Amino acid sequence: MYIKYSTMAELPTWLFKYLNTSHAHDELANHSGKSPDHWDALFNRLSSLTSEDVSERAIEISQLFQNGNIQLARNQKWHFDPLPFMFSKTDWALLEAGIKQRTVLLNKIQHDIYGEQTLLLDGHIPAQQLFQDNNYLREGFNLPQNELNLFFTALDIYRAPSGEFKVLVDHCQCPLGLGLLLESRIIARRVMAEEFAECNVQQIKGFLERFTDTINEYTRYMDDPRIVILTQGVDDPNYNEHAFLSTYFGYTLVQSADLTVRHGEVCLKSLPGLGKINVILRWIPDRSIDSLEQTEYSLHGIPGLLQAVREGTVKVLNPFGSGVLSSPAIQCRLDELSLHLLNEPLLIGEPSHYDLEQAKTLDWSLLELVSYSDKQFKLDGKSEADKIRAVISKHPGDYFFQEKPIFSSAPFWSDGKLVSKPVVFRCYALTTENGVEVLPSALCFSNENDKDPSVSGWLKDTWINTADNLVADVQNMPVPIRKRMDVTLLEGVVSSRTAEHLFWLGRYLERSENTVRILRIFIDRYTELAIYPSTMRRNIVMRLLSAIKSQHIVYPYIEPIDVLDECDTEQAKQMAFQLLADEQCAGSIINTLTYLFNATLQIQELLSNDSRRIIEDINEQIQRLKRVAVNISARGIQSSLDQIIGSIMAFNGSITDCMPNSNGWFMLEIGRRVERSIQITSLSASLLSEEAVETEELGVLEAVLSCQVSLVTHKRRYRMYQSIGTGIELMMLDAEYPRSLLFQLEQIDLLCQNLPIKRRPGVISAHEKAILLSKTTCYLTEKDYLQHSVDGQRKQLLEFSHNIRTNLNTFCDVLLVQYFSHTQTASKLNWSNIEQIQS
Repeated sequence: MYIKYSTMAELPTWLFKYLNTSHAHDELANHSGKSPDHWDALFNRLSSLTSEDVSERAIEISQLFQNGNIQLARNQKWHFDPLPFMFSKTDWALLEAGIKQRTVLLNKIQHDIYGEQTLLLDGHIPAQQLFQDNNYLREGFNLPQNELNLFFTALDIYRAPSGEFKVLVDHCQCPLGLGLLLESRIIARRVMAEEFAECNVQQIKGFLERFTDTINEYTRYMDDPRIVILTQGVDDPNYNEHAFLSTYFGYTLVQSADLTVRHGEVCLKSLPGLGKINVILRWIPDRSIDSLEQTEYSLHGIPGLLQAVREGTVKVLNPFGSGVLSSPAIQCRLDELSLHLLNEPLLIGEPSHYDLEQAKTLDWSLLELVSYSDKQFKLDGKSEADKIRAVISKHPGDYFFQEKPIFSSAPFWSDGKLVSKPVVFRCYALTTENGVEVLPSALCFSNENDKDPSVSGWLKDTWINTADNLVADVQNMPVPIRKRMDVTLLEGVVSSRTAEHLFWLGRYLERSENTVRILRIFIDRYTELAIYPSTMRRNIVMRLLSAIKSQHIVYPYIEPIDVLDECDTEQAKQMAFQLLADEQCAGSIINTLTYLFNATLQIQELLSNDSRRIIEDINEQIQRLKRVAVNISARGIQSSLDQIIGSIMAFNGSITDCMPNSNGWFMLEIGRRVERSIQITSLSASLLSEEAVETEELGVLEAVLSCQVSLVTHKRRYRMYQSIGTGIELMMLDAEYPRSLLFQLEQIDLLCQNLPIKRRPGVISAHEKAILLSKTTCYLTEKDYLQHSVDGQRKQLLEFSHNIRTNLNTFCDVLLVQYFSHTQTASKLNWSNIEQIQS
């Protein structure tokens, strides 16, 4: 039991109860009981906290942790604990030495098995078992030796009941969890600032700086180096972490569709064209890396990447084939390999392994059967003994026994009290020119999901109290040498896929905002009709209802041919619900918000924490809309609309304030302007093209202007006389009014100057022609011409709106073909179809 204070009464009640509860194999109550000094500073700071105080911290931490991550559709439930884990100096010194030794050993093995293969020839590693491992890449055998160095690795460590540390698994392909560790440290620094300073916690900033410096060494003599993080995309359960690392390090986040190999070089597909990539920091497995050379087809592969690595035109970190280092054929023999290659015993070993002959005399209840070829295969020696006998009788050479890992436990805060949970420590190592660096922290976690432990569980920030005087350490830090100042001025390039998602994000933002305003006005008008019934009000509601039902003024903005269809105003309440929360209605608010949310998932690495928090609020509103009943009151709808429009405006403000006019961000503004232009033409053609009595026309005009946030401006500008003509002039033909159609076209024209020129000199490109034609049409058109009616219809207004819409559709099509079409992913060859063609 942990006893360091003069009296146990000095401890807070919530901690006193935990320490006086029997824990057979607990980090705090048992292993730290012998030398608990490293916990004292923390407990001295926490001794004044009540359980309510700790619960408040837990809630605050949970909110901060969720704010930085946009929740995907899958069930991701990481809980960040408010109490950190403390490692003693002795324990960490042992771990650090063992991690360095193990990383050096794995590096030597990596070089040998893809090089001279002396370990295989001499029998130190059984070749048959190694070659049947799925992570062994034969195509990596002829890679250059400098392409085989491990870069960033991790290993999961647990403490056995004896107090000895053991390695559960090595992660040498694409180690996960660094993003979670960084997020947890940032949050811990904020919530537990006093405790952090009191405990002299060693910083991890130096390790992260060496991480980027090591990458920069590969691009030392390049004027315009490009470094990217390769991810599978939003389908990867760890995509949030990849996006966070992209934001933190400033590297471009890409998917396989963003990269292509041309003339032996890996290139990024961006708006200006193909740009050479120098370093790829990958977070996809070996088997999915090159769909050209590898036998297994993968949508996430980059055809020709292996050849580009052989030619030295790109550096891939971590190297190909490094996943085989976690093969049982190697892991079971690391003790022997350490003696052979390093001439020293392994400081941190694995659980004991036994072949089938050795296991006959052992207690199977302490063992489990595992496979050399299938890492997911595992049978419990106690409860599945009959299955084990059946399996090993058929293929005895494919299996072996290993000791069951018994994890130590640590306290976690749950439901207002400390509970004991088994823990594993994921430690990280970086291989540099000067040796191996170990991250002075670890990801302390306790899994809840046995099937996929990477997406759920409990997390703790791990504090290493190894620095006696942090201030002195900072003062003694060497002054960094400035390297190639021209490189620091370069701005990262976004892929054309990201630019396309920015374009659609702008459209969805404007579309959702417009739809909310239309529904607001519609509800206001039909409730007014119910209170003050009149023929004029009924006709206005009927026009709005018909335009919404026929989707003339909401997505997909179907163009009206003649007069609007007749509708019954009794359908108004049902139509309001459909436009709000009916997922079968294409232009409904719930669908538009879903499109908006999906677009932000694709570009979340470009968003600030505040923007991501707002997007998560929008996602929560989507979930609430799914639960809305058909009989919802008008007041309930208006309340939902107020929350939605508030989130949309907040998100608009959060991104507009920090949005540069370069690097693809201007595509978001183009999308917004295009969508607003379509909305203006749709509203005008649908609601203002039919002539009516003056009072009714002014009522409809007021509704249209309200939808476009232009009613106040119209009243002030045309105080003496207001008509359909003045409304048309303001909304469509005024080049100085920020909400007018002509102003949108002018802005689109200016923004298009940021697009790379893809035409012959002296020739106007197709998208420029479409915008120029629309602008010229607006400049040459008078309001009297548009408001003139024949047989009760303003044909000229309909024709004008149709022409503008046609030009805008042409503009969008040209953008798709010239700048976005190459983002389509490859598809698997259908060999049966090829044979039919050949025959």
